[in-house]
Amino acid sequence: MRVLIAVAPLTAHLYPSVPLAWALQSAGHEVRLASGTELAGQISAAGLTAVRLGGDPASPMPHISEAELDRFSEALGFEPGSDHGRLWQAIRYYLVANVARYYPDAEGQQPLADNLVEFAREWRPDLVIWDVANPVGSVAARECGAASARLLWGPDYFGWIHGRLTERAAQANPLAETLAPVFGRYGHDYSQDMVLGDFTIDPLPTHTQLPRSPGQRVVPMRFVPYTGAVPVPEWLLRAPSRPRVCLSLGVTKRKVTAGRDERLAAVFEAVAGMDVEVVATVNADQLGEDQKVPDNVRLVDYLPLTQVTPTCSAIIHHGGFGTFFAAAEHRVPHMIITEELGTGLSSSRYLEARGAGVSLHTDDLTAAQVARELSGLLTEPSFQQGAAAVYADMAAAPSPAEIVPILERMAARHRTGD
Repeated sequence: MRVLIAVAPLTAHLYPSVPLAWALQSAGHEVRLASGTELAGQISAAGLTAVRLGGDPASPMPHISEAELDRFSEALGFEPGSDHGRLWQAIRYYLVANVARYYPDAEGQQPLADNLVEFAREWRPDLVIWDVANPVGSVAARECGAASARLLWGPDYFGWIHGRLTERAAQANPLAETLAPVFGRYGHDYSQDMVLGDFTIDPLPTHTQLPRSPGQRVVPMRFVPYTGAVPVPEWLLRAPSRPRVCLSLGVTKRKVTAGRDERLAAVFEAVAGMDVEVVATVNADQLGEDQKVPDNVRLVDYLPLTQVTPTCSAIIHHGGFGTFFAAAEHRVPHMIITEELGTGLSSSRYLEARGAGVSLHTDDLTAAQVARELSGLLTEPSFQQGAAAVYADMAAAPSPAEIVPILERMAARHRTGD
């Protein structure tokens, strides 16, 4: 079987697809992983075959205005300030506005989309697995007659939005209008099968899932963390002499938001007086010019979390699910410091429900607050018990290798090409 995996040109979207690609490749299937050209090296470093689709636009944001995004809020009918209303406000840019990445430019060119579709037509895969942030994958599957499967990396926001709009039977469907430049470029109309695929591969525990659309077909899969491939540094081969705490604020934020991260000041001030060793995976831009770094903080521009989290007693992070599950795999308690934008609103709610850590907010964040909560993470057994519960949630789903036979059957059922 030939399998094409198409992901948005972001590292955080590439990584969740790698373990599934390994499983399919190890089962004897031909696998190609397609994304922006800049990710080709990382795909190759993971032992997979890259398809270079071209450069990524500098920013998708100018194509979708605040007014257009506000139309979603009205159509979805969420009360301002409610849990769902706040969640929608948080994910509106990172998911819906991201679709504009695949809009044609002023000259009508769109290499990321056109190259993917052209490759699918030529290579003729049996199954196209696509990142929900890359809806062109749905088009590519239809254009070559392949089965179409979405791979989630977080809660199913598109499925949730589609179901909500269908339920409300709104006269105008802003999601359909947002996807029209992507689907319509190749002569396809908006439909549930186009926006949700033939089926969805969901690696998140049931406790994190949003309401699904009626009739949606789902294949559960265990989230197996992959966070990059580099040699293990020598210092990491030695066991820490005191509790080690990892600090990670995500690689995607570095790309989409330049400048100093204000959360660092409170965290560094908090840990300066604690008997801990902190490994901070932050770069110079996030630090800023005048940020003081305590002696017990080791700065590392980049380090795969799967290397450092097995040695940690706690982790402080932004709430991204890739970071969350890299720590959860080793039963590490979390402190999530959320912003208004991002998936931290979802992961922090799950974290607290399972008792695996604490969540703070950037507003009015203080060093005393961070120190108090971090001390609790390191000393209170309930947090270790909660982290073990999260790990059990992960382990309850079948591994990527175990779902390969299911994907084979689903591909045979839904494939329409020769």
